[in-house]
This record gives sequence, structure tokens and C-alpha cells, in this order.
Amino acid sequence: MNQRLFSYNFNILLSGVFVKAIGTGIYSIAGMLLVLYISGDPFYSGVAFFVISLPSCISFLISPFANYVSYKKALIVCELAKSMLLFLIPLLYAFSVLQVSYVIMIMFSVALISAFTYPIETTLVPSFVGKANVVKANSYINTLRESLDIVFLAVAGVLVAVIGSVQAVLITACCHAITSLLYLLFRFEANKVTNDSDTYKTKILIQSYKKDLKAGIEYIRHSILPHIIVSAVFVNFFVGGMFASLPAFSLMQGGSEAFYGYFMVAMTLGMLGGSILTPRIKQLPYGSLTMVSALWAGLFWLGATLLPAWFSIVFYGIGFIAVGVINILLFSIIQQQVEVKMIGRVITVLTSFAAIGQPVGALLGGTISSMFSPVYPFILSGMIMVLFSLYWLLHPILRSLKPIDKLTLFTPSAEKQAQ
Repeated sequence: MNQRLFSYNFNILLSGVFVKAIGTGIYSIAGMLLVLYISGDPFYSGVAFFVISLPSCISFLISPFANYVSYKKALIVCELAKSMLLFLIPLLYAFSVLQVSYVIMIMFSVALISAFTYPIETTLVPSFVGKANVVKANSYINTLRESLDIVFLAVAGVLVAVIGSVQAVLITACCHAITSLLYLLFRFEANKVTNDSDTYKTKILIQSYKKDLKAGIEYIRHSILPHIIVSAVFVNFFVGGMFASLPAFSLMQGGSEAFYGYFMVAMTLGMLGGSILTPRIKQLPYGSLTMVSALWAGLFWLGATLLPAWFSIVFYGIGFIAVGVINILLFSIIQQQVEVKMIGRVITVLTSFAAIGQPVGALLGGTISSMFSPVYPFILSGMIMVLFSLYWLLHPILRSLKPIDKLTLFTPSAEKQAQ
């Protein structure tokens, strides 16, 4: 092992990620089930999913404020704040005053703090491991998070079924408190905090973001990417509705809180399977791959609504193999076909629009689940994926797209306009 990679500070960061990942895996199941348990209405599951997704949509506005704090102090205080917020849930429950609105506000606050601390942790990695080891370091961190997600999503469902959602949230609160103590052990020089007189830098950063976003939109306007992005946003909207209805759907299918964890594990494994599969099939035509993947996901999600619990879980996970393939192919195309200086801007456009679709779709999914049944958002998502496949089949340009290594996003005349 590279000693520079596993430096003292990086080991502390990795330990914090490990402890937090345990708590996050439990919290992602316990929090949503708690909302459903208190309210008894899937609509509030949609609201909860909306509020925890919202900070990712505005993270570009939150992250610049990291310039105004000491990184070490910010990480310690933020982890402690998340712990205290989550401790409020069992405290309010003990006094029989816990309401669904309090839980949702706490979930939003925790998500907002996480949107602030994540960029700080990412910023510190190069200074801990050196620029030459950044890719390896990020790989270790992401592998650790994903591996623990798979394990603790399954454990969390069983845990909630045995001890209850409130007690499970208490475990997450303890994990954040332990992480705060771990971050006290950091040994690095404090970053230079931006002075109040430099507040104009934040405005410049936001203006720069708007400029890049506009340039990205103008750049892709003359390519096939708008078709892809609009399709992705549309699909994301309905998939967000499916996510919001999943707690109620899993309870309806399996009759136990544990099944929500099983469905989440199936999704994670499916996405991971798609990531592993994509390099092996990337030589196939992109248009055909996208059509087959969308049709695959749609049919398996529709199948998940018709089958008994265990088969439903399997079908749900298999459907996400196709989602993993579509995601990897899309970002690979952008990285390969878009000129280097525009990659960040194009990805910003894609992620910004896609991020909006999911939380808004969650509200719709929660509403439909509440008014009718949690089955319907699943049916809608499956049907939309099938329609997405048909749209690509009927579109003469999209269905004839070549493998990503040979694909041309721009026509010669349009490429000149884009430049």
C-alpha cells in the first residue's frame, strides 16, 4: 500500500466515512419508514423524498459558503449538529409530541448540512493523499460507501422491523456523534478563511455558474444531447415518484419493514451490475443499447408490480441493471465526444435538469400513492420506460446512433455553430 495514500489524516477521514456510512445506511431506511409510520399516508413519503433531494439541486449555491469557515471546525460542528438534530427525534417521541412535520424538517436540515460538508471532504482529499493518489483515494472512499450501503440497507430493514424506526434513527445520531469525535483528531493547518470583505467572490462564483450553464445549453443546442437530456429528465421525474412510493409499496408486498431494505439493496446491486456490464457491451450501437435498456427496465418494473414479494424484489433490482447501463453510457459519451473545456458545463446542464426532475416527481408519486395505491407510481415508471424506448425506436436519428467510440454528437454544420 502506498504510505502517502494512507496518511494519518486520510485514515481519519476514511474512518469518519466508514462510521457515517453505517449510520446513513440505517437512516435512509428508518427515516422514510418513520415518516410513513407516523403519518400513515404515502403522500408524506413523497414530501420527505422531495426535501432530502432538494439540497442536491441547490448544492452549487451552498458549497461556496465553505470558503468562510475553517474546514476542520466546520466538519466537527456539522457532524455534531446532525447528531443533535437526529437525537431530537427519539426525544420528541419519548414525550409523545413527535409529528411528521418535525421529522421532515429534521430530514431536510440534515440533508442541507450534508450538502455543505461533502464539498469540504472532497476538497481535503488531495491535500491528504497528494494529487497523484486522488483517483485511488476517491476509489477507496466510493467503494467503502457503496459496499456499506449494500450491507446496511439490508440490515436496516431488519433492524427497523425488530427495534423500530425511532430507535434506528438513534443509532444514526450516535454514528454522527462518533464521526464528530473522530474529526477532532485531524492534524492539518487551518485553511485561510475568506474575509467578509471578499463576499463578492461568492457572487462572482454564482455568476460564473450561470454563465457556464448558459454556455453549456448553447453548446449542446446543435447536437442530439437535448433529446437525451429531455428524455433523462422525463424518466427521472417518474422514477422519483417510484422512489417516493417504495416504502408503502414494499410494506404492501412483504408486510414487514425489512422488505424496504431488501428493495433498496436490490436497486443498489442492480446499478452496480449495470456499471460492471457496461464496458463489456459498449461496442454495441448506442441507439440499440438505449432502446433495449429502457425496455428492459420498464418491463421488469411492471413485472415487479404483479409478482409476489421476493420475485418483485428480484425484478425491481434487475430493472436497475438497465438504469446503470444508461447512466454510464451517457456520461461516457459526454466525456468522449464533448470537447474538454465544455465537459463540465455540459454535465452541469445535465445534472441540474435531472436533479430537478426527481424531487418534483417524488411529490407526484406520493400524491398518487396516497389517493390511489403505491402500485400506480411503479406502473407509471414502467410504462414511461417502455414509451422512452419506443420514442428512441421511432426517432430516425436516435435509433441509428453508432457505438459510443464511433458516435458523433454534432453534424459538421452544427458543430461549427456550437463552437
